[in-house]
Amino acid sequence: MSRFSRSETELRPSMLRRYSDKTLSCYRARLAHYQHWCHVRGYQTGTNAITTTKLLEYVDDQITRWDDTHDQDTDAYPKYRPDTIRQTINALVFWAERSTGQAPDDRAAKQALRRFTDTFNRTHPPAWRVAGRRSPRPQRATIPRPLGDGGERP
Repeated sequence: MSRFSRSETELRPSMLRRYSDKTLSCYRARLAHYQHWCHVRGYQTGTNAITTTKLLEYVDDQITRWDDTHDQDTDAYPKYRPDTIRQTINALVFWAERSTGQAPDDRAAKQALRRFTDTFNRTHPPAWRVAGRRSPRPQRATIPRPLGDGGERP
């Protein structure tokens, strides 16, 4: 028997990769958000039911939530910003692949998200500003003013 006759699932690098506890915790939170969305729409909430079609529909719905004035941003079901939606796509691919051995195709979902991100970033302030945190960029050091002829500052 050839070494190449193993199933394709066994050889997937993503299946062999080890994820940190922090990443897995984040992925669980993203899965819970997706499962809430499924529950509201009457879809199966299991990770084995994540498909390419449902992934694209979920992303499209998260994008349209930003235009819907009646859709409330709640602690139980927050509106996700583009970077968080991208993270959710990665999480759903992770969970689907672990559950079924096959990852859904995420290219169309990521393409839709790219188009939305450009528009969103022009019309919404950055997340760090909305959350009231300091800018993640380090402050530049102030350059001291030159000394005068006698060593004193002008």
